[in-house]
Amino acid sequence: MSEQIIAVAGIQATVTRKKVKNLRVTIVPPDGAVRVSAPKRMPEAIIRAFLLEKADWIRTHAEKVRRSHANEPRDYESGETVRLFGQVYPLVVRNSQKKNGAALDGDRIVLSLRGDVPKEKREAILNEWLRERLKAEIEHYLPLWSELTGLVPSAWSVRDMTSRWGSCNTKTRKINLNLQLAHYPLVCLEYVILHELCHIRVHGHGPDFKALLDQYMPDWKARKRLLHA
Repeated sequence: MSEQIIAVAGIQATVTRKKVKNLRVTIVPPDGAVRVSAPKRMPEAIIRAFLLEKADWIRTHAEKVRRSHANEPRDYESGETVRLFGQVYPLVVRNSQKKNGAALDGDRIVLSLRGDVPKEKREAILNEWLRERLKAEIEHYLPLWSELTGLVPSAWSVRDMTSRWGSCNTKTRKINLNLQLAHYPLVCLEYVILHELCHIRVHGHGPDFKALLDQYMPDWKARKRLLHA
């Protein structure tokens, strides 16, 4: 058997070639990793076309798997997975003589630890890395959408929220964005950024608010469905 990573339409799949007659896709818990079994000699182009055809089904079922396993305890050990901006990466834990930290290394996320680190600390290290990755993307996208709309927040921050993807204080114009957005495709982050920016002008979610979203992001409903699938 041989394995390769194939990315199609924002979906990253691990393809295993084996003695099978047909293509088969499996969504693996807890993070909704996508695995494909393919005949040994099948051309990559056919596999890519298959993934593209099944893309909507894969996204929907992967999100269902993730949500159903969201509250399961994790140990942050090698063999687990981490989702970063919609892609699922295997987690590799390594001993290190340097300071604790995390990094994206090719097609995996490496958690480097000094000594015996408890899982609560491992989670904190990984979340801090995710926070920095998310901040970098916000620093890229927020100015773009502010320039497009003319809506500029007074400040912004990343918080680990449980019930909302973002919030906007309409008096101070400060925006908060949920740390969990680091797990979702960047198109979802853009939607939440625009959503909160629009609250600077319109407080509620009525017709005027939706009209703003329609004006600046015609596909916002599709992005919202992806976020709430």
